[in-house]
Amino acid sequence: MVEYQLEIDRTLCIACGACYSSDPVHFEPDQTLKSTIVGGKTDDNSSSGKFDDDTIGDAQEAQDSCPASAIIVNEK
Repeated sequence: MVEYQLEIDRTLCIACGACYSSDPVHFEPDQTLKSTIVGGKTDDNSSSGKFDDDTIGDAQEAQDSCPASAIIVNEK
């Protein structure tokens, strides 16, 4: 198992859906289709959450596919 932190800069998010389409375990849309972290803390400017599982690769792929570079994945 890997512990890691996911963060979304929602001021950069363009609501394209690339992250939650490729990784719905960690990312989901809000009512405006901007991305949020599943089970995370979210406000207008950011969303963040911690995970302890073996799917960090999926989160990293979502980070790489984000056209706005709004996602940060940090392994703890």
